[in-house]
Amino acid sequence: MTRSQPNILWITLDSVRADHTSLHEYRRDTTPELSRIASDVNSVNFKHGIAHSTRTPVSVPSMLTGLYPSRHRMIGTSSGDMLPKSMKTAPELLSKQGYRTIGISENGYAGEAKGIDERFDDFIKSSPSGIRDLFSHQYRSSFLKYSLKMRKHGPGLTLDAGEHGKQNSFFTTDITKRKLRRVSKMDEPFFCYVHYNDPHHPYIPPVSCRDEYVDEINATIGEAVTFAQRMHDEMYEWIANALPLSDDKREILYAMYDATIKYTDACVGELFDFVQKRFEDTIIVITADHGDLFGEYGLLGHHMVLHDGLIHVPLITYGLDDVDHHAERPTQHIDIMNTILSLVGTDTSQFQGYDIRQQSRDVAVSQDLRGTVDDNEAQNYERIRQYNPDIDLSHLPRSLITTARTTEFKLVQTKEEKKLYQLPNENSDVKNSYPSIYKELTSFLDTWLETEGKPFETAPKEPKLAEETEQHLREMGYI
Repeated sequence: MTRSQPNILWITLDSVRADHTSLHEYRRDTTPELSRIASDVNSVNFKHGIAHSTRTPVSVPSMLTGLYPSRHRMIGTSSGDMLPKSMKTAPELLSKQGYRTIGISENGYAGEAKGIDERFDDFIKSSPSGIRDLFSHQYRSSFLKYSLKMRKHGPGLTLDAGEHGKQNSFFTTDITKRKLRRVSKMDEPFFCYVHYNDPHHPYIPPVSCRDEYVDEINATIGEAVTFAQRMHDEMYEWIANALPLSDDKREILYAMYDATIKYTDACVGELFDFVQKRFEDTIIVITADHGDLFGEYGLLGHHMVLHDGLIHVPLITYGLDDVDHHAERPTQHIDIMNTILSLVGTDTSQFQGYDIRQQSRDVAVSQDLRGTVDDNEAQNYERIRQYNPDIDLSHLPRSLITTARTTEFKLVQTKEEKKLYQLPNENSDVKNSYPSIYKELTSFLDTWLETEGKPFETAPKEPKLAEETEQHLREMGYI
């Protein structure tokens, strides 16, 4: 195969909710580069990009397998398991089509922890975890560049290699550019998956970006950094104690979170421009795997519920023709991946998404399972109860939670209850005010769970993680 086929670059931003981006009219200009890219005549900004779940280990497998969470089964106690070999992924299918497949990820759950790394021809974890990493063959040239820009792209001068690994969008961008320079000399097209992690909590941007919004908050830079780290370290304790956050404290978190988004946005813009200059025909997707909560449902981070702060994400395509008619409809990652694979003639028989060049989606489906509030041993709930055994968690889902979201309404369904919300309000159940919509979405979801929502025939397996990968996931709060 020659380059008659388009290259494909898929960029995932971790933990970026749509309503904190300039694309969605946020009060701060956090994503000027995404806005610039989206304004191109060859781009489409999907206003209702809906993630499949609330966490990387569930959402990214959906992107790459084209399957809903209850189908690929990596939810609940299996959320950390590996993809079964019989479950094909986009890089494997594209490799059979003659594509060179490359993966670069800062997040272990978009790599080794799920067995995703093995599905690519070339894969690198772009978050250095120690001195040995920084001087390794994979990192050496990037580290030499980085060493001259530690303030712009990192924590400044420190001998703690782990601190440099936390602000690593520089490494991700530079390594991706180096990999793509090599593939540009080949005849085969490429599929490149890139996962940026900086917006994930703790919200600590590089030194050069820490004052981005500090003049808008009641705190010094040092106080803001310390508070953002405390939020990460004490998240479950804060949740257990009903989030003792004043408006001023919440604004500190917003400012630091927004600064990490703006820094990562700049890196994405740099990578986009690099690809534009070097390659003539490339389809580019820019999205997020999920968002974050800042007090909705009494929660922080990305946990347990399917609020729009978690599942409504930015979603842009560049160079993908005949999809602009879908810009105002609910659009999911499996739709975009299915459309691209169909375009290049890849087998999509496993994929559940729509080819949105030919089909239209009216309802997006998201799912999650974090155990049950009635079981003290169930995943994240026991992390909260250890700080307050008497806390009332009855407002949180007690079983698999599935949502059916349109542009105006969201049905939230568990075994125990069903609630209908009129967006953006997710506090008041309106099923009695809109009985026909409630009936329609309930019927849709009941049918969906009995068909599309049925599990894949092969169950996932528990991974054996390298020590550094396990430590990385632990520091991020996953385990």
